[in-house]
Amino acid sequence: MIEFRTPVPGDRDWVTALLAKEGLSLCNYSFPVLFCWQGAYQFQLARLNHRLLVRLESSLGRAYLWPVGEGDPAPALAALTQDAHSQGHPLRLISLTLYHKNWLEDRFPGRFSFAEARDGFDYLYAVDRLADLPGKKLHGKRNHIHRLDDACPGWSWAPLTRDDVPRCLAMDREWHRQAAERETPGSLSSLEDEHQALVLALTHREALGLEGVTLSWQGELLGFSLGAPLTDAVFDVHFERARSEIQGAYPAVNRSFAQYVRQTHPQIQYLNREDDMGVPGLRRSKLSYYPDHLLVNFCAVETPDAVL
Repeated sequence: MIEFRTPVPGDRDWVTALLAKEGLSLCNYSFPVLFCWQGAYQFQLARLNHRLLVRLESSLGRAYLWPVGEGDPAPALAALTQDAHSQGHPLRLISLTLYHKNWLEDRFPGRFSFAEARDGFDYLYAVDRLADLPGKKLHGKRNHIHRLDDACPGWSWAPLTRDDVPRCLAMDREWHRQAAERETPGSLSSLEDEHQALVLALTHREALGLEGVTLSWQGELLGFSLGAPLTDAVFDVHFERARSEIQGAYPAVNRSFAQYVRQTHPQIQYLNREDDMGVPGLRRSKLSYYPDHLLVNFCAVETPDAVL
């Protein structure tokens, strides 16, 4: 039986090395996500030969990620199957690419039923578009930033440093307090999950390899963002905060982080701004930047009459 355990910052090197073997652009295949969101999804890790095994609790129930790594994935899938069945669950896999879906259909015909996971589609944007906001489609975003220019003349952004962490934590506490007052009781759980994930990210920023920017004006923090490289060509934007009462602060954080990534990681082509979780307002916001790609992914679950 595979022994799963909760991730710790010291797992980063070996987990990242296995993730890099397949170089998936979906945000769930990121060590900062596996570590920071462990409270919300109960992520647990294990290793089997040259494969990473990830177990979690999803909105669908007990689930697993594709066992990334190298070599034949069949033994890892067999181990996941045994783990799921030992606890009375069918094997459920989430965040599958089309390649994974086709592989499973070819290797195990009729064993799984599949569904597109629209709420989990990741949004990819060309770095240059978010850094420059060119063209008519993004004219409104530029106008919002002009409003920030008027309200906070001379505002600037800078790379996030260790000294910035306390004021970022303080800003998130206030952001969380205000958001909790606006939310309905049913939304408070997800809001708390995000808050706890961001606290972990800031507290362990260096150990997780997270980079970021801060926006400031006259010594006042207007916003910040955190992320990390996901593949050689994709940079994952994990968290973003801004003073929502200051018009243009959020678009400015978005643009500034894209400019930072372009300057410091010239090989990066896309920013992954992760999924929208099916939240209507978040979906509208992400679509308003006209993503270059929506990363389609699937979930798979064993059919009741599957023959193993």
